[in-house]
Amino acid sequence: MDTQELINSGDLELYVCGVLDLERSIEITQLIKDNIPLQLEVQQIEETYIKLAKGLAPTTNEVALFDKLQAIIGDHKNEVTTTGSSWSNYLGWAAAVALLIGSGYLYMNNANLQETNTTLENQVVTIEQEKDFLSTEMEQTKEVNNDYQEALAFIKDKNTRRVDLAGQKGFEDTYATAFHNAVENVTYIDVAGLPPAPQGKSYQLWSLTLNPLTPTSLGVVENSNDLIRVENANATEAFGITLEEYGGAAGPNLEQLYTLGVIN
Repeated sequence: MDTQELINSGDLELYVCGVLDLERSIEITQLIKDNIPLQLEVQQIEETYIKLAKGLAPTTNEVALFDKLQAIIGDHKNEVTTTGSSWSNYLGWAAAVALLIGSGYLYMNNANLQETNTTLENQVVTIEQEKDFLSTEMEQTKEVNNDYQEALAFIKDKNTRRVDLAGQKGFEDTYATAFHNAVENVTYIDVAGLPPAPQGKSYQLWSLTLNPLTPTSLGVVENSNDLIRVENANATEAFGITLEEYGGAAGPNLEQLYTLGVIN
């Protein structure tokens, strides 16, 4: 039975009135679940049925439906004890029964709506998470760009001196580059030319004065492809990088002097 045949059959009116057997009611509930025309038809029948129960006059396009519902109720009126009750009271009872019988449909429809709402809420949460992620990425990109612009401006400053740190004996293939600005007391160091530090070891950057030779630690430097900014208020004449125990040392291990460069 297709949708129009079911609408014409009168079973939907019986369904709303609550006089179908349970098996047929369940069957129609399933049919209504995914069928919008049937849902609209049931809604119209329910609205007309409630009007009938309240004793309200039908509109022109509801007259036929009114007559059909009255006929159904009349056919089944004798099945209900109505002693001492008026026709309107019976209709009120019948409306309650109809709503109860129709609760299967309403429950399923509500469950579908709740499932849809849950899906939409999950989609909103996902979109918000993606938005937060993209926002964080944009902030990080902005910070990296700002750092790059700052480093570029620093390198181009007239007071910045470039210092090439050449590989020393036993480490000839290593190198590093320092950019030192004695006015700003800042040094940028590029250590991309150093191999990864062995486990349990760290590279340490030293500021050197040459006469007498005095090393001052500028801290541990991790392998990185980025420029590393170091505060340096020392009277630096040269830079050296040594390999030390992890975390750094109080003085340089000259046997592990990887690179050295003098400021011209």
